[in-house]
Amino acid sequence: MMSPLEALAYQAEWAAKDTAHNLDFIPADKLEWKPAPTAKSALQIANEMVYFARGMMPVLSGGSFTPPDVTPAKTAAEAKERLISTAGEYAQALRAVKPEDLGRQVDLGFAKMSLPQAAGMPVIEFVHHRGQIVYIQTLLGDTQDHFDMSAL
Repeated sequence: MMSPLEALAYQAEWAAKDTAHNLDFIPADKLEWKPAPTAKSALQIANEMVYFARGMMPVLSGGSFTPPDVTPAKTAAEAKERLISTAGEYAQALRAVKPEDLGRQVDLGFAKMSLPQAAGMPVIEFVHHRGQIVYIQTLLGDTQDHFDMSAL
């Protein structure tokens, strides 16, 4: 049976790989297109996924959320590489959490919660934002579902 943190690690890696795959179906000239003035583009969404996961990594080892010093991706290729590498690093950090730390409470500034709850937040963000990118695809006229079956 897979541990809860191993399940989160698997989900993070899958969601990042599948998001990267879905970026291939957004035309390069539409990566920065927004469905509304206050909405985010696919490229902004991908960059946000990387930013949040990198900022949460210190939380897993007893630190606090730390705004990461990351340069936003400007192309789909950069975004894809950063998504996959960040999810891999986040998954590795999840797998390194010691069982005795699972009961630890963390303060994220906006809420206090258990370490497993906090650890799941970037994974939820990965899955949530994957859906946003898929929705942008449909707004651009792509009516097919695209899954990276090799990511499963």
